[in-house]
Amino acid sequence: MMPWCWSSVIWDRAMSKNLHQLAQRYTATLKRYLADDQEAILEQAYELGRTAIANRFGILDMVRVHMEAREKLLTPSVVIRDGKRALKSAGVFFLQSLTPFEATHRGFYDTNLKLQQRNQEMEAEIGERRRAEHALRQSEKHYHQLFNEAQAMQENLRDLSNKVIRTQEEERKRISRELHDEVGQSLTAINVTLATMKNNGAGHSSSHRKLAEAQGLLQSTMETVHRFARDLRPAMLDELGLLPALRSYLKAFAARTGLRIHFHGNPVAEKLTGDQKIVVFRIAQESLTNVSKHAHAGEVNVAIRKYKDGITMEITDDGRSFKAGPLNVRKSKHRLGLLGMQERVRLVNGQFAIKPQPGKGTTVRVMIPFNPASTVMSLSKHQSTRS
Repeated sequence: MMPWCWSSVIWDRAMSKNLHQLAQRYTATLKRYLADDQEAILEQAYELGRTAIANRFGILDMVRVHMEAREKLLTPSVVIRDGKRALKSAGVFFLQSLTPFEATHRGFYDTNLKLQQRNQEMEAEIGERRRAEHALRQSEKHYHQLFNEAQAMQENLRDLSNKVIRTQEEERKRISRELHDEVGQSLTAINVTLATMKNNGAGHSSSHRKLAEAQGLLQSTMETVHRFARDLRPAMLDELGLLPALRSYLKAFAARTGLRIHFHGNPVAEKLTGDQKIVVFRIAQESLTNVSKHAHAGEVNVAIRKYKDGITMEITDDGRSFKAGPLNVRKSKHRLGLLGMQERVRLVNGQFAIKPQPGKGTTVRVMIPFNPASTVMSLSKHQSTRS
């Protein structure tokens, strides 16, 4: 085994300036401790260890410093004179100088342990976040599924609403024809019979008066039946077009209610499809009914004009109007009528707006495009034809 000795030249080259200074201090302090075992000197050994750590020296550096100091101090004569006491004191001094390294090591160990615990906590948090993200993705997927189902249900409701409105129109058309053809002809035949009986019984004044009363009542009933038939489904709408049907209806409505109605129609409205014409007619019909029942108006203006790739119809009255609010909030009959108009216009891909001005009147505005291929009604008709 090689003896522990380094020449001073190699030592000076191997050690840095700080380490050399530390070695000198270490040797001087160890020398004092070997001469006098004082506790205060051991505290200086502890400070030497702290200085070594502060200068980033390791345990091996301290071993080298100690071995060099012991080689200088523990000469053979000292060992022979003091024996084991000198070796033991040098060992105690060296262990005291290594005490800060042990404390630092323990600190590193405790810090490392805390870091491991923190890493475990972070891994647990990451796992929890991953589970939360997975749950969120599942929830988002479920939400999209519910959203798609809601959209499908909404489309089904629209299709059902469209079919209900079309069925109502067909039923109105059928009842209107029956009233006009069957009931109207029967009432006309009865009226002719009454007229014949009145002429044949001219000599009897009481019979003549009763027949005249019956004939007047019958004529009134015929007018009522014809009016019901026109309101249900004006034959003029199918035979002559939208504008003649509206003029006829507005004239009859004005005569019946006393309203002053001004009508302006653009012939371009006849480019609308049959379903769209029905919607325009029903909006005018429902709007005028609302004006008559609720507005207490004296004058109404109805105008149909060309607007971009479609038509716009405005119905303006000078009545008392109502307070603005969402159409789907209030549950009055008047508001239900507005909701019906709104639904009809939506089914032909149009736009519906109502502008109330309390005390000044109300304006109902409808915009309907000419493109029948994009309307919900036409699409629904095509679907029902395929089925």
